[in-house]
Amino acid sequence: MTPEQLKEILAPCGLCCETCFAHVDGDIRKYSMKLKEKLGNFHLNAECFVSLLENPIFKKYPDFKEMLDYFAAENCQGCRNEQCKLFKNCGVRVCHQKKQIDFCYQCDQFPCDKTNFDPGLYKGWVIINEKIKEKGVERFAKEARNRPRYP
Repeated sequence: MTPEQLKEILAPCGLCCETCFAHVDGDIRKYSMKLKEKLGNFHLNAECFVSLLENPIFKKYPDFKEMLDYFAAENCQGCRNEQCKLFKNCGVRVCHQKKQIDFCYQCDQFPCDKTNFDPGLYKGWVIINEKIKEKGVERFAKEARNRPRYP
């Protein structure tokens, strides 16, 4: 992969944009759209399955459909192309643009307190950047693309 392709895959913080549910080209969106297509007008029949199959789970179908519609509709272009749509207060993008660096681990102030991350996300951010530094960007990106974003 070229450096430009790698930067399209990984955000400046090190998260893999393609594995995010909001990414326009991500698998979550792609499979959500496919599942919506395959289900078609299932919502019209879900209520019948409550009594037909004697299973109350189908009463929850409207909530499932709403979530599926949400996943299928997301269209984030990635953090290098636009402000994060999920974490509006993220300080990483602005900092990376200002400092003209590709990833946080390259900064002489890493780790810092400019991310605005909560403690859990902050801890993950540090670990991710340490892994990128240790493994290299290309290897890390390949691995990140093949594992769940939300383990």
